[in-house]
Amino acid sequence: MQKSIWVFGIIAGILCAVLEYLFFGGEGGNANVMFLAKIAVLVICTAAGLILIRKLMGGVISIARTVMSGVLISLVRALVMVIAFGFLYYPSGAFYQAKTQEAWNQAENKVASDDKIKPADKPMELAVIREQIAALYQPTGYAMITIGGSLVSGLIVAILMAAFIGTNTMYNEPKKH
Repeated sequence: MQKSIWVFGIIAGILCAVLEYLFFGGEGGNANVMFLAKIAVLVICTAAGLILIRKLMGGVISIARTVMSGVLISLVRALVMVIAFGFLYYPSGAFYQAKTQEAWNQAENKVASDDKIKPADKPMELAVIREQIAALYQPTGYAMITIGGSLVSGLIVAILMAAFIGTNTMYNEPKKH
């Protein structure tokens, strides 16, 4: 069972890291498509892993084990992605600079066109947004966002999978031989 968690978590992590590499390394690309693709990879790998775990356990898996296994698959995925980020970030983060600059330009355009922000507050608002964007492309910020997002997404997927494949074993009588 633990092998399934590791295997599907690593597969999901590698696929998501490749998606990020293609997005950050290429020209253009849509961040929303990348994020949706990463969620789709997580859903597919978590579902496949949980179905395999259920088969390995004789066709019955408890709801708690389903949820826990799904969360662990997503945690392994997040750790693989953080490790891949570290390799791509080393030594100075230059790999992420082009997309960081693009995000800053988009934020600048959005702040400039936002009528709800007073003109005197726009430079301060832009400075805060720039700091937030820069933090996303630093190792600690990326790790926190990736692990947190993976755990939340994995928990939701695992709960949905538990509703379909999990068995409430709380009231089952033990078999007497």
